[in-house]
Amino acid sequence: MNLTLKDIRSLQKAFDKKHNVSNKSFYVDIDSSNLEELEHLVVCLIGELGEFSNILKKVTRGDFELKDVKDSLDEELVDTFIYLIKIANQFNVNLEEGYLKKLEKNKERFNEI
Repeated sequence: MNLTLKDIRSLQKAFDKKHNVSNKSFYVDIDSSNLEELEHLVVCLIGELGEFSNILKKVTRGDFELKDVKDSLDEELVDTFIYLIKIANQFNVNLEEGYLKKLEKNKERFNEI
């Protein structure tokens, strides 16, 4: 299945809007009145990236072989991606447009134009 980033964002938004845990919505539009929602999502994002980093640390110090934990690394990276998508959806960030603008800035910065 080939999905665009727009497709993924829509799927995640639909999933989040359907789910509640302990009477807390998985989807809340974020603005200046509820920045604690953004803070929570950022902590979750960093937590998932931390889990990825912790597994990688154990591979690099020799506790595990990469082949034995690759699936776990993949899952943690996808969890990180999900939180990034949630933040973009709930904080109203256009990742596609922002990416293209940033790519152009980087091309200029690194003399790639």
